[in-house]
Amino acid sequence: MDGIVSDLQMVCVVAMARNRVIGDGSGLIWHLPGDLKRVKELTMGCPLIMGRRTWDTIGRALPGRLSIVLTRNSDWSAPEALAVQTIDEAIEAGAKWLAQQGQGENRLILFGGGEIYAAGLEYCNLIEATLIDAAPKEGVRFPAFDESAWEDIHLQSIEAGQSHPAFHYHQLRRKNPVPPPGR
Repeated sequence: MDGIVSDLQMVCVVAMARNRVIGDGSGLIWHLPGDLKRVKELTMGCPLIMGRRTWDTIGRALPGRLSIVLTRNSDWSAPEALAVQTIDEAIEAGAKWLAQQGQGENRLILFGGGEIYAAGLEYCNLIEATLIDAAPKEGVRFPAFDESAWEDIHLQSIEAGQSHPAFHYHQLRRKNPVPPPGR
C-alpha cells in the first residue's frame, strides 16, 4: 500500500450514549438536530468503512463518499457499495479510492457498527464523537477503550429539546499517535 496515500488517516465518527450504546441494530435511535449535517461535513469526500448491518440501516450509499462494507458473507453485494471481508482490505480499498479521486483527501472514516469500531479503533488517532445524555439499557455498544490515552476536547453542547436529549460534540485525540493504517 505504500505510495497510494502517504499520510493516510483513519478517523472514527460515532454518536453514542454515555454508556457507549450506539444503536439498537435496526436504525437510528436518536434524531438530533444538526447532527446529520455535522456527520456529512465530517465525512464528505471520504470512504466510509461500515458493517453490513450499518449499511442496511442507512439503506443506500451516501452521496460523495465511498461505502466500504465489511461482511463475512462473500456473496453479499449492494449497488454502489464495495464489499470486503477484512479491515485491511477496507483500508486498502479506501486508500486506492482516495488516490483515484485526486482531491488531496487522506481520511478514511470508521463509521460503525460495534464490531467495525472494535476492528478499526486501533488505527485511529481521532474520534469525532457525539455524546448523548441518555443511557439505553440495551443496544450495540462502542467498544471499551482506554480513555486516559486520549485528549478529550469539548467542542459544543446542545440543550435537550422536546424531541431529543441533550448532546455534546467532542473530539478525542490520541495522546501518543499510532502509525497510519496500512503501514
